[in-house]
Amino acid sequence: ISLGENIVIGERSDLPTDTGLVVYSHAIEISHPEREYARAHGIREISRAQYLGAIMECYERRIGVCASHGKSTVTAMIAKIFSDSALMPTVLSGAPLFSSELPFSIGSLDYLIYESCEYKDSFLRFSPTISVGLNLELDHTDYFPDIDALKSSFTKALGKAEKFSVINGDDINLRDVIRNIKCPVITFGSGENNDYRYSVTSFLDKGFEFSVSKNGEVVGNFKLNIPGVFNVHNATAAIAVSLEYGIDAETIASAIKNYNGISGRLEYVGNRYGRPVYYDYAHHPTEISSSINALKQQTEGPLTVIFKPHTYSRTKALWTDFCTSLSLADFPVITDIFPAREKAIPGINSKRLAMEIGDFAIYCRDDEVTEIIDLQTEGAIVLMGAGDFEKIKYDILNH
Repeated sequence: ISLGENIVIGERSDLPTDTGLVVYSHAIEISHPEREYARAHGIREISRAQYLGAIMECYERRIGVCASHGKSTVTAMIAKIFSDSALMPTVLSGAPLFSSELPFSIGSLDYLIYESCEYKDSFLRFSPTISVGLNLELDHTDYFPDIDALKSSFTKALGKAEKFSVINGDDINLRDVIRNIKCPVITFGSGENNDYRYSVTSFLDKGFEFSVSKNGEVVGNFKLNIPGVFNVHNATAAIAVSLEYGIDAETIASAIKNYNGISGRLEYVGNRYGRPVYYDYAHHPTEISSSINALKQQTEGPLTVIFKPHTYSRTKALWTDFCTSLSLADFPVITDIFPAREKAIPGINSKRLAMEIGDFAIYCRDDEVTEIIDLQTEGAIVLMGAGDFEKIKYDILNH
């Protein structure tokens, strides 16, 4: 806007008369009024994935991060290391980077570091120089019918790398992927057979000290100042990529030590009557379990989890796993499902989910959350999920 561009925010039933191209996210249905207008008036439409795939051809080196969990974190970690190395990368993430409120950073045309999303096979539109594969689990069940379909998609995406792929050798599903891709593969993880192997040496109040070896020889010792052992795993992926690009271990160690996380990932947002309040984007059972365990390690007292399931299809497909992961909370509070792009599925609802978690779980509407959580007077509170938490967050912190 400050540069004089005409920016219109909000939905409308028409488009400016000189519109030549409509770019839509896969979250926007074909029935959206602006998309309908575009088709009716012969205006070309392309997906965000197609658009990004075309843009990235301008960049000399392209690093794409694929995963069921942790894409934004590892994208930000790699970006932090490359930025601290004065390589001036351009970065496209799914969450705000560093201390900014923006999910992108515009740098040079030498490096593009981007989050490579699998939903509706978006990442098959991209052309990475290096692909990074962190983990692979069943998700996006409104598009992928089973884990084999996801494996096939990840195999195509990770195999597109022009140079090589850096892949988690500990992940059972990714090991199947590795067997079926033709580009060179560098593995990382804690297992003995990985090319890059990490080992936690010390547990800190809110982080870890760990070492990383390559082919059995230690390449560096590192300190990470954010919670969750899974973040040591994430950091090792970023370290492996950076070392392969020739960045020295000392610079990498400094960047990892000063990495403070990203918005919406175990993020402290305030307090309620002295109880710390966090927000975490976790919306898959594995993410929920990892985040609950991480918070239990760094906080005292019983943990209250306010969970908003994200989409009916995911809730239905992973129902039993949701019950198991949410039972790790001392006081699970389940609010109504955030539908996103979906219509309700009969029998799939938060009230039933709370009942099947156990007697210690409670279902409530969004406007009842503050009353319910005050039944517990001790311990941390975490808002968890990928839906709209703004109203709940405001009520908790201000009422």
